[in-house]
Amino acid sequence: MFRFPSLLLLLACIGLAQTLFVKVKAITASSVPISQLGNCTYYLSPVGSDTNSGVIDAPWRHLQKAFDTLTAGQEACLRAGTYEPAGTFNTRSYRQTFSRTGEPGTPIVIQNYPGETAIVLGQVVIRGSYLKLSGSTPLGNLIFQGPLGPDASGVKGKGESQVWLDKCHNVVLDHVEIRNNDYHAGLHVSEVSDVQILGCYVHDNGRFDLEGTDAMGQNPLSVDQGIYWAASSGTNRIANCLLEHNRSYDLQLFAGSGRITGLTIVENTIVKAMNSGVIIGKGTDGNVFANNIVSMNSQETNNKQIRLGYDASNNIVDTNIAWHKTAALEGLDTSTLIGSGNVVRNLMLLDPYFVNLAASDYHLRPGSPAINVSLSGDTESADIDGVRRPSRPSLGAYEYRSPP
Repeated sequence: MFRFPSLLLLLACIGLAQTLFVKVKAITASSVPISQLGNCTYYLSPVGSDTNSGVIDAPWRHLQKAFDTLTAGQEACLRAGTYEPAGTFNTRSYRQTFSRTGEPGTPIVIQNYPGETAIVLGQVVIRGSYLKLSGSTPLGNLIFQGPLGPDASGVKGKGESQVWLDKCHNVVLDHVEIRNNDYHAGLHVSEVSDVQILGCYVHDNGRFDLEGTDAMGQNPLSVDQGIYWAASSGTNRIANCLLEHNRSYDLQLFAGSGRITGLTIVENTIVKAMNSGVIIGKGTDGNVFANNIVSMNSQETNNKQIRLGYDASNNIVDTNIAWHKTAALEGLDTSTLIGSGNVVRNLMLLDPYFVNLAASDYHLRPGSPAINVSLSGDTESADIDGVRRPSRPSLGAYEYRSPP
């Protein structure tokens, strides 16, 4: 009389097990619902092969394969994991180079697979155009990570950035992370036009273990930047970015023999650099630096938060916070400036009231002087988190949100 219920119980357990198996299978990385796949044309995986077709069940292995294959309007999605170049670490071959071009309105797109984090090692060189590198899908990220390794001296790095935009145009970096490069810059931009750096996190780049000068006589406090922006023209933009804890400046504009024009830098949070947070330097002419928070930089120097120097001319520095808890390190330094026509307005030497500076939470607390004071003429519609900005936004990368 008890066999029938026992049989039912057995069947029920089998059914439950099958249900659990199906549910587990449904959330594995290889079976994300089609509605979440975006517009992926091809797929990459660290366990793929470049001889594969590039479909989701037969992905490629190397980013260079995507760089060499995609055409206008196509998109490659990187599955979770760490991607190394085919070349050898600590050599010039340890890189991926993009030389193709998309088209206006239909760029080539490289992004992380929805909900997954892809880490790209080795230098990434961009010499093509109409390209978008995107890490903007929820819960995942696209990370470019160093180091690239020392040279034969064992002291000085190769003098190369982690991501290098060179002689290209119409390139967008959207919500990507660049970290741990060991020399020169996390991001180096040279001879470009119409480039946008949006919502990116650039941090911990440089040789933090080296004090004084290296074997080539260079001091990492001067040469290991977060972003090093050289010659540019057209319409370029750095907006909604968090630049944090880089060995030298978080952001250096220095054109060498060229000029930096048409660059707008708005609504960024720039903090904890070992040198000044920002230097607007040689060759800068007619650029805009507005609605930013530059705070608690110069961790290892006695420089002010912002430096306007060399032949910098006709630049607008408007409505920014430049605060440090040590008064001598606040504000803007023009002691090396020989240029003219620069306009500095509404520079606030006020604590921005971050939620938790020590824990790197740079959202704004109630009462922050950064709340709803941005110039409204040139702002982003949403902040780095995707929170919609009001008609009078807050300064920095994070829009103020009232406590619940």
